[in-house]
Amino acid sequence: MVTPAPDAPPFPDYFLTELDLSLNYLTPGRSSEIGCGEIILFPILREVWKPYRELLSLFTHEGLEFDDDLTGTPDYFVCKVTEYGRIPDVPYLLVVEAELDDFDKAWGQCVAAMRAAQKLNGAPELPVYGIATSGRTWEFGVLKHNEFTQQQEPFGLADLADLGRALHAVFRACRDMALAYHAPAPANP
Repeated sequence: MVTPAPDAPPFPDYFLTELDLSLNYLTPGRSSEIGCGEIILFPILREVWKPYRELLSLFTHEGLEFDDDLTGTPDYFVCKVTEYGRIPDVPYLLVVEAELDDFDKAWGQCVAAMRAAQKLNGAPELPVYGIATSGRTWEFGVLKHNEFTQQQEPFGLADLADLGRALHAVFRACRDMALAYHAPAPANP
């Protein structure tokens, strides 16, 4: 499903130093969603996103709504840069934090957001990627048509280089979709 990109750029030394500082001196509490997001999640996502920033936008806490049942606010999502600039568009990747390491709840939220994104995309054959993460553990999944597949082996902060390669693989897939795919007009709910 997600095969780490062997040629992905490594995290730069300055980033590793800053992340290490944050993890050692700004350790978020297990129940602190904001702390985990600011200290771990967003810095990692932002660093991986940088090489793709001309084609992909990275949003934080933007709501998605298809209808009354398929609505929600993922912690982060990635979509293409639109012809109008950096405004929210149909998402290719959604990231949800697993608060208190509750991955079942996080995946419930993530899959619902992925389903809403798929409906907004108007193309069920277009994959929508999802990540549920506690910051230390990163689980990947993909929704294509009506089939959700969750990767069996998670990636972790303990092997940051491998996590970075996995994230680059997903960002590259999102970039490729942004280059190749033109979404149809949104379907009415």
